[in-house]
Amino acid sequence: MIFDHIGIFVHSIPSGRKYFEKTLVIKKKSKIIKDENLKVKIQFLYDKKNICYELISGLGKNNPVDNTLKKNVNIINHIAYKTNKFKKIIKSMNSQGNLQISQPKNAKAFRNKKVVFFLTKLGFIIELIEK
Repeated sequence: MIFDHIGIFVHSIPSGRKYFEKTLVIKKKSKIIKDENLKVKIQFLYDKKNICYELISGLGKNNPVDNTLKKNVNIINHIAYKTNKFKKIIKSMNSQGNLQISQPKNAKAFRNKKVVFFLTKLGFIIELIEK
């Protein structure tokens, strides 16, 4: 697996981006991507060390972001990794006792490659991205 990004839930992409631009030196940013399938809007920001931050806000009703923000938990939501062994890593994560919290779904931000999320035994979330 190869590190890809840190996912952070925000109330709005513009306000989240503004915070990061004031706090870190942001050298590059993607366009805002609306993903109806995952019910989120996202934007990728890259700092001067090329660390990628994915800002995620809810899109429509029953999205995965709004309730989390209301509870003010898991704002730093996940660490993402790309893998060319997507199905094998899913089996491995499950066999290690991690809780799969989503089914693999196509993600617009990753050219419709599949993504899946796990709650690890240590209490943080890992996103796997099909490479």
